[in-house]
Amino acid sequence: MEKITNLLSLDTLNALSKANLNSYPQILDTSTKEIHNRTRISLEDIKKIKKVAADEVLKNKICTVDQLPPWDRLRTGCKNIDSVLRNGLPINGIVELYGPSGVGKTQFCLQVALQTKLSCDKGAVYICTEDVFPAKRLSQLSVLWREKHNLNIDFESNVYIQHIPDSIHLNKCLKVSLPRLMETKNIGIIVIDSIAGLFRSENENPNYITRSQDFREISRNLLQLQKKYNCALLVTNQYFKVIDNLITGISEPCLGLAWANNVVTRLSIQRTCNNVRSFQVIFSPDLPPLTTNFIIESDGLNSV
Repeated sequence: MEKITNLLSLDTLNALSKANLNSYPQILDTSTKEIHNRTRISLEDIKKIKKVAADEVLKNKICTVDQLPPWDRLRTGCKNIDSVLRNGLPINGIVELYGPSGVGKTQFCLQVALQTKLSCDKGAVYICTEDVFPAKRLSQLSVLWREKHNLNIDFESNVYIQHIPDSIHLNKCLKVSLPRLMETKNIGIIVIDSIAGLFRSENENPNYITRSQDFREISRNLLQLQKKYNCALLVTNQYFKVIDNLITGISEPCLGLAWANNVVTRLSIQRTCNNVRSFQVIFSPDLPPLTTNFIIESDGLNSV
């Protein structure tokens, strides 16, 4: 604590030492009132001490986006979207994709699952919580992509599908089944389509405390897998019209702030006109809120 030593008198330093406040974290973790009671140091001096301690603890830990080390990214296979995402989905925390029903969220997820094989020769885990998994569409994309890229790759065999009905089974899968799979298979992305589907049965009388705990456990389990296996995490979400803004059409993702606090990057897909979709970055630690357009064709998402 060299800076504090130079700032304070010997009596004040001795008082801190007797109170067993010998490090910056200890000083910051102790309230001003408690420090005063234990040391009889003036409140003004305690304020100075805490400021120096905070400055030293945060030294070299706050930086701009440009100073952050680049995260690994996973391409989506759509040039416009990859450009907005600075070369693909960030492998840094949970990426949420939300939008209205039928807008193309599942199409996006299927394409990213196939692109994972092309980009980094890895497989994809696809956890489906809604209707029956669109196996026919995956098969169609797989055939078209083999022709499109002139490659003899069995894309379908690299997508591992699991249907899960609720959060209890999801957490069991994330803690038991998935780690076993990922020990033997090289997985590049985990897709959950969708997170809202897991909690739909609770809509009539939800227990918000339990739900919030479920969100944290799901997030924690996903992040542990990401840290260990360096895989992307893509979660889709539905949205609803805000009651106060029904006329203006403003909408928000489902599950509220309790879920949003677990999301690092939030993306959105909306319809525009003539089958054109709008893709937007809502928030992200290293991406500006840019928007681009794309269309969905037989071979997947394409730029316009």
